[in-house]
Amino acid sequence: MVTYYIDFENGTTHADGLSPESARKIYDDIALMPGDQVLFRRGSFIRGKLNAKRFISYGAYGEGEAPTFCCSLDISKKEDWFLTNVKNVWKCTKTFDGEVGNLIFNAGECTATFRWTKDELCANGDFYSNTSDGVKKEDGKVPAELYIYCESNPGQFYSHIEAASFGARCAVSLADGMTLDGIRVINSGVHGMAGHGDGITIRNCEFENIGGCACHRHLKIRFGNAIEIWQHGNDILIENCTFKNIYDSCVTYQGPGEATEPSRNFICKNCKFDTYGMAAIEYRDKMPIRSVFSGNECKNAGCGFAMLGESKPRMSEIWPQPMGHHVFLWRINEPTDGGEISICNNLFGECKEGSAIYSIISERAEAQISLKGNVCLDGCTPLCHFGGKDQILML
Repeated sequence: MVTYYIDFENGTTHADGLSPESARKIYDDIALMPGDQVLFRRGSFIRGKLNAKRFISYGAYGEGEAPTFCCSLDISKKEDWFLTNVKNVWKCTKTFDGEVGNLIFNAGECTATFRWTKDELCANGDFYSNTSDGVKKEDGKVPAELYIYCESNPGQFYSHIEAASFGARCAVSLADGMTLDGIRVINSGVHGMAGHGDGITIRNCEFENIGGCACHRHLKIRFGNAIEIWQHGNDILIENCTFKNIYDSCVTYQGPGEATEPSRNFICKNCKFDTYGMAAIEYRDKMPIRSVFSGNECKNAGCGFAMLGESKPRMSEIWPQPMGHHVFLWRINEPTDGGEISICNNLFGECKEGSAIYSIISERAEAQISLKGNVCLDGCTPLCHFGGKDQILML
């Protein structure tokens, strides 16, 4: 097992990377072996994906803020914009790898409103993005355009603008045996970390401003999760992480219906969830085996940029049912042999539109859920939707 130190600012290209004093500037060309560890200097800011590999641990060293992987494009300059022939509608001079799903203004503010057509642009911060004539680049990606409504040049009106596009789809592609510890992921237009595999650990990580890209223009549905385990994943541990401004779910295990395998030992504990459009945690398609959601703090469900420009309830695949829950269970038609979800010792805040726990799965699958020791935040009395009816959450 070897530990490599990476410093994007002060490291040396050909250093051995075996100590902070001999840190490497790049890490993609290291011949990593299973069990090796790659540490990024705290305070680092990296534009682009973390190119992670199977059975490798990724973390941080030094002092300061967590190393940040940012998937957005800086479009803050005056020359990044020109005024179209429509009053107060500006077009970005840059093109993007896929449609833009979110704009982040100033110091991380998600206050831009996504619009489905250019004709809907009518207030400061309204934006519209579309693909450019469907012409693919050499790498197969479709370039996209961006328009924004602004009373003056956006590069002057806002102190800073970041555009989160479809781009790389996620900041980290998950796979077998990975550990992510102390990594910060921001401004991804679709997902933060996504993939499948066994033995994945994600701890002490931060997720902010994730999601918002269109997934179904006809139905006007957008998407984007902070952590998405897709179709297959056993022995998954997510702990001591923080989530802020997530379009859909902060954590989800899902897949393509019947092809999804029930997850074994899917654990999410001691995390802080704040401001998300769909759920803090989402269980979909198959009932897991020995899943635990424990010791978490959940607040501001159904809030944030996911709700801007939306009529209530927010458009979704379950519309007109409400959207914005702490725990959301759906598309599970049958129980799983040995299936079990323990939802215990969590702090639940009020849900403005949804429920603390919202279940639209079969009652036989619901029977595999246990609730114990959950506490209400701020003196609220959270509701849940269980057995096909609304009721007070059994703490």
